[in-house]
Amino acid sequence: MRNKWKNNRIPGSLLRLGLVALCLVWLSACAKKEAVHDEYTCPMHPTVLADKPGTCPVCGMDLVRKARPGEVSAADGDLTPLLKSTNEVVASHVKTIKGEYRALPLSQETQGIITYDTRNSYTLSVRTGGRLEKVFLKYAFQPVNKGQKVAELYSPELITAQRELLFVLESDAGNTALVESAKRKLELLGVDADFIQKLIARKTVANTFPLYSPYSGYVVTATQQTPPTLPKNPNSTSPAGMGDGGMGSPTNASANTPSTASATSSAALLREGDYVSAGQTLFNIVNIAALRIELDVPAAQANAIRKGDVLTLDFGNGTLEDATIDFVQPYFAQGEEFLKLRVYTKHMQDLHIGHLVRAKVHLTAKESLWVPRDAVLDMGRDRLVFVKDGAMLKPKKVTTGVHAKGWIEITQGLAASEEIAANAHYLIDSESFVKTTP
Repeated sequence: MRNKWKNNRIPGSLLRLGLVALCLVWLSACAKKEAVHDEYTCPMHPTVLADKPGTCPVCGMDLVRKARPGEVSAADGDLTPLLKSTNEVVASHVKTIKGEYRALPLSQETQGIITYDTRNSYTLSVRTGGRLEKVFLKYAFQPVNKGQKVAELYSPELITAQRELLFVLESDAGNTALVESAKRKLELLGVDADFIQKLIARKTVANTFPLYSPYSGYVVTATQQTPPTLPKNPNSTSPAGMGDGGMGSPTNASANTPSTASATSSAALLREGDYVSAGQTLFNIVNIAALRIELDVPAAQANAIRKGDVLTLDFGNGTLEDATIDFVQPYFAQGEEFLKLRVYTKHMQDLHIGHLVRAKVHLTAKESLWVPRDAVLDMGRDRLVFVKDGAMLKPKKVTTGVHAKGWIEITQGLAASEEIAANAHYLIDSESFVKTTP
């Protein structure tokens, strides 16, 4: 009885095991069926989806299978770099070169203008008030010679002083002290001895008085700024007219007036009909000896240019002259950094303030890493070269220095052993944006 029960128990267990195995096979088949369920889409219209191959109802293109989760493209090693972003690597067979260590003769071409030192100027003023009947200086930077008539002044005070002298001569000519006192009054008002002698000879009062310049130079207004040099001249002796050194007196203008990009004047020159008061400045005259040449060069050349360097000046009239740099000044204007070079020359007879001057600065040759200029791509704020990496070319940021005869100096970012594209501009079009990797 017991053996019979055991015999019946064994087939029941086998049956249960068979049912469990059948369930596992069925579940596995269902999971496999779900795993192989694919979706198809149109390459041009991603919103079109289907569960089997076919054509796109929009454009008629064949549907393609979408990649399964975790599926990897079967691209080989040569194709893998091309899958990177197009602004990170370039595939090309252009000629490559290496930088060269050499010492090139350097020169920097620049331009500037003839300007003046604002600290070396004179003022022409009047000693009595009145009205300007005539003015012979019409515009700023007009040349003036010593002894030149610059204006004619009507002054009631001067007319009264003349009448006093003539009255004394007529009524009491023997009173030497009184006559000399009347003459001295005219001299203190700015009348010279020659004018007084002519007055005594003609015995007639003059209604206007000539004003003469005691200096040679150029006229500027009181607030006139020196001409700009961004790109985009006189010694004095005693006057020949009113003043005996009186109507004009030397003075120092402000030393803080800089050269700017716009040579404007907030105060115009005096005109005919203007009234002036005693002691008022009529004109400011820049001394001929104050003229100088100011040149602008990029701030990148700060390490290469020194005081005493030789340069060749071209004045544009067929005259070339060698000179030396007298002063180097770092300057900042309109958001740009540059160097202002000050140069003095003895040949300025035919030149004037604002005259354009071109110059070539001869720099000391130095040994450095040089590459052709075509190998460097200027991106505005950055400079790039394309470094060879296997079959690809990768952009790399570099720091550049001076330029010389088609070559450019590399100061940082490139080793002499690295190969770079000979023509970086050939690898990029006008709308490309290159991304460098650190």
